[in-house]
Amino acid sequence: MTRTTAAPSVDLAQVIPGLGAYARTTVRLHPRPGSPGPRDSHIGGPLAWPASEAWPHCEAADCDLYLEDPGSPMVALVQLTAADFPEITFPDGTDLLQILWCVGYHGGAEDVPCRLVWRRAAEVTEILQEPPVPDLEDELPGFYETYIPRPCVLHPERVIEYPWIWDLPEDLRGRVQAWDQDKDQYEQLSTAPGFKIGGTAIHGSVPSGLKCVVCDAPTVLFLQLDNGEGDGRWCAVEDGQPDYGTPEYEQVYTPTGMLIDVGPGGLLACSADFGHPVVFHRQ
Repeated sequence: MTRTTAAPSVDLAQVIPGLGAYARTTVRLHPRPGSPGPRDSHIGGPLAWPASEAWPHCEAADCDLYLEDPGSPMVALVQLTAADFPEITFPDGTDLLQILWCVGYHGGAEDVPCRLVWRRAAEVTEILQEPPVPDLEDELPGFYETYIPRPCVLHPERVIEYPWIWDLPEDLRGRVQAWDQDKDQYEQLSTAPGFKIGGTAIHGSVPSGLKCVVCDAPTVLFLQLDNGEGDGRWCAVEDGQPDYGTPEYEQVYTPTGMLIDVGPGGLLACSADFGHPVVFHRQ
């Protein structure tokens, strides 16, 4: 089934002169619990990881899951194919992106160690069947599991959104405020919550002005993760308004089973070179 975002009650580009120039396309992922295959795009499913290749481990010394060199196994987070996401600039010769992260606690840091792996799917002829998993047996029950996504299939949808108001030029910001009159309509209508590729980060979810640690270029939002899909303006038409406590409600509002602290977080990448180190910033 496809997922379609409900049309906004107001066309912001029409009621706020000049805003249309700042329209951006984001790809809402609309994850839903399912059984994705190892070569599909998905959140939390099996990766097309070569059986002959070592599985990534967290190497952060302050990781509380650090057992011994080389540390605790990372967890498969997302897999994306070039066929499903032509918006992503894949390095030459690759068509598969795999993202893994560490579910451990890192000394109070808001940044989560991540690993991006770009590969050519056709070169993976034998897939690793049983990847290593972090040893959580003696850890806080249920705490670390909130960062381990359940397998979800994706339903990509391209939608238009607009920047956070304080990222707009002063004169345009003034026109937004004059139209909005402190009713928070712009914030509710402009930026997509939930799971998405690219676009604008939800206000407050990631700090602004962060630079790449390698080349000092500005970072951009590559992947946003959230606790759920959002409601109101951003509900998928096909989902309706499921009742609280029902399986349908869980699929819409907590599809991956993850709890990204108090709200969305973002994987920030270098705007000049996606091959440079990335970091997932959570609130």
